[in-house]
Order: sequence, then structure tokens, then C-alpha cells
Amino acid sequence: MESLLVHFNVSGVDTWIFLPPLVAFIVSLFTSMGGVSGAFLLLPFQVSFLRFTSPSVRATNIVFNIVAIPSGVYRYLKEGRMAPWPL
Repeated sequence: MESLLVHFNVSGVDTWIFLPPLVAFIVSLFTSMGGVSGAFLLLPFQVSFLRFTSPSVRATNIVFNIVAIPSGVYRYLKEGRMAPWPL
């Protein structure tokens, strides 16, 4: 089990190597059903469980939103579920 622990040099976080991807997958699984980004749930995870308190936490969430929101809008357009631009 010790060999599955990883140390991230930049953040100084020691964690199980599969924990961050597993949490990201679970968060995105449930939040994508509601059509929202899961960044609001990843920030408390990073601060509480990983003990990572830095301005980089905010930057990680911004990148998550930049990727998730346009891809969600594209999916809605592709599936024809987007109203024809009433705004």
C-alpha cells in the first residue's frame, strides 16, 4: 500500500495515487446529470482532505470550469436540447 502513495512536489500533498482521479470522476458523474460544473465540490475536497491551501486551488477550479461549461453547452447543442437562442 505504501507504494501507491504519491508526493506532489509543487503542492506538498501526500495522497493515494488514485484518490484525486476517483473523486473527480465521482463528482463529475453526479454534477453532470444536473448540468453543472463540479468545481464547487472539488475546492472543499482539495482544502479539507488533501490539505492543499494555496492560490493554486482557485486556479484548478477555474480550469475545471473553463473545460466543463463549454463542453456541456456543446453537448446540449449537439443533442438539440438547447432552445433556439431565446435570449
